[in-house]
Order: sequence, then C-alpha cells, then structure tokens
Amino acid sequence: MNSIPLWLKRRIGENNLKTFVDQSIQQQPTPCSDFSDEFEYADNIISWACDDFLTVDENLSLGEDYDEIYSFIYDYIKELFGFELLELYRDTCGEED
Repeated sequence: MNSIPLWLKRRIGENNLKTFVDQSIQQQPTPCSDFSDEFEYADNIISWACDDFLTVDENLSLGEDYDEIYSFIYDYIKELFGFELLELYRDTCGEED
C-alpha cells in the first residue's frame, strides 16, 4: 500500500467503490446467460469496477505501479463486495440451473 498515492487512498472508500460496483452490475442485464457461474460473474464485476475506478480520470497516470495498485483495489473490492456479488448471482440465476 506504500506505493498507492495519497489522492488515491482518499478515494478508496466503501461508498465510492460501491458506486463503481453498482455501475458494473447495471451494465450486465443478462448475467445468467453471460456468465457460467457466480464466481465468473463476481470476478468480472470486480474487474470492471477496478478498471472504471482507476481510469475515471485519465489525466492521472499510475505508471509502473498500476498493476500493484490494481491488485490492491481488486482484493479490497472483493473483500467488501465479493460475497454480496456471489449471492446476487445465485439469487438471480439459481432457478435457471
């Protein structure tokens, strides 16, 4: 976490990240036919949320630290919302199995 810039640390709040997760969910209107299981669904939602979060301001470059920062944010989003995303998929698609 040492290589994460201070401005980015300030933006890594649960409410802010939830906005990006929710946007990624909304962009997938047919999760049951687009994903093979809840793990693929959650992984993709988290990945898209990370990408959107890190590229919201394209003027800010993370340079060679991008991969490390991406990994940190991915793991953080997974910790915060992973279970919720798995449950969302199961609740939505459970009857289609």
